[in-house]
Amino acid sequence: MINYTDTANIEKLYELEKNSLKATLEIQNMLNKQVLTFLKNFMSDYEIKSNDNSENVSSKYLSEAIQVLSKSNDNINYIKELSTILDNINLARKTPVKQYNKKFSSYMEKIYGNTSQIEDFIHNISMSDLSKILEEQNLAQEQKIKEEFIFSQELNSSFVENTLIISSIQNKVILPYTINNIYQTLSSQTDLTSINEVIEKVYTKSLRNYRFPAFARFREGYKLMVNKEKKSKFEAILYATELFTNYNLHPAVITACQNQEQLDIYLSCLEDGKLNEFRFFNIKFEIPPSNNVVKC
Repeated sequence: MINYTDTANIEKLYELEKNSLKATLEIQNMLNKQVLTFLKNFMSDYEIKSNDNSENVSSKYLSEAIQVLSKSNDNINYIKELSTILDNINLARKTPVKQYNKKFSSYMEKIYGNTSQIEDFIHNISMSDLSKILEEQNLAQEQKIKEEFIFSQELNSSFVENTLIISSIQNKVILPYTINNIYQTLSSQTDLTSINEVIEKVYTKSLRNYRFPAFARFREGYKLMVNKEKKSKFEAILYATELFTNYNLHPAVITACQNQEQLDIYLSCLEDGKLNEFRFFNIKFEIPPSNNVVKC
């Protein structure tokens, strides 16, 4: 906060305020990084469902970590907004300074409250035996059964990792992701602030993109070869032409594959009728919560 009554030292007070905000931002970034590091190490390679048993310790950690991360992002945004306002202040005028001080007081009250919760969370995880929690989570993963379909209510209440979801109900395709991928995106793209936002903007495609399957197979095959494999346009056209007439291949599978090797393995499994042997990601078709199973 700037003490405008001390007009003789207003310039020094202004610089002091800038340095104070900068130091506060560095502290908040450090706390944010600690929470992200925890999430990366703890939740990598696991399927996280928001409707897990509330007594499950790992679920509690995830729920609390997501809330804490949101508060941490809020703090960083508050400080950045204050810095922007401060940069544009005309020190010769009293009103802008008073307006800044009012917003400063409001934001700092929120920042202090959030920071207290963030520090408590970091302290708690540093005192916990995470190896036991991870062991519990691993056992749950080993008992999970892969299925071809996913119910609407399950999709709407879950983060379904490493799974290509094709939904004619919601008219969209959700590409495979991991929680680790999500948090890496959150830490690198400041315009994205939540798990759902990353999934919606980065991993979700409209089903309309695939409404002409043959042409979609050609297009996605071409893009895979040029963008992911860095092949020549001639090689890409030859490969895409082969996919054009493969009527058993859903074009969204091509989009989901990270490289040609993954797609070729999928095609081999598809031809042999052994899709259960395809290990790179699961493929599920969303169905309504009824006895009527409709495949996309």
